[in-house]
Amino acid sequence: MNTRDYYEIFRYLMEQYCLFQEDIVFVEDISGWCKEHGIPETDRERPLKLISKEGYGCKMLIREYIPDEVIEERVKAMSIRGQLQNVAFDRADLLDSHQKKLAYLFLAEYATSLPDIGNDELIADNWAFQEMERLGYFKS
Repeated sequence: MNTRDYYEIFRYLMEQYCLFQEDIVFVEDISGWCKEHGIPETDRERPLKLISKEGYGCKMLIREYIPDEVIEERVKAMSIRGQLQNVAFDRADLLDSHQKKLAYLFLAEYATSLPDIGNDELIADNWAFQEMERLGYFKS
């Protein structure tokens, strides 16, 4: 999937969290970009990464082309984590479009920058879904 085709989703989400749209940075390879800039990143398939490092400000790195398998892998991981809270309902079923999947990935990444969430992926998932609900992604 070419993420530049979904620029408006990213622009909208950046605006919602008081981030500047000019801080959206499309890159070919996030781990490569990070290596060039002295930022640790071991996930070679990472689709998005929020950088908030002194000297760089706050930037949302977005992999320019994300293979569908990578997106599905991230959604499946979220689904498995969600089973810890509810085995009868799979939130992944709500992510029924590319737009919703990208919004989820963006919000889950953003959530990791929040002090009360940090690196807890399950809490980040919960926050991302709450925000998606608030922003109207699940209205029918």
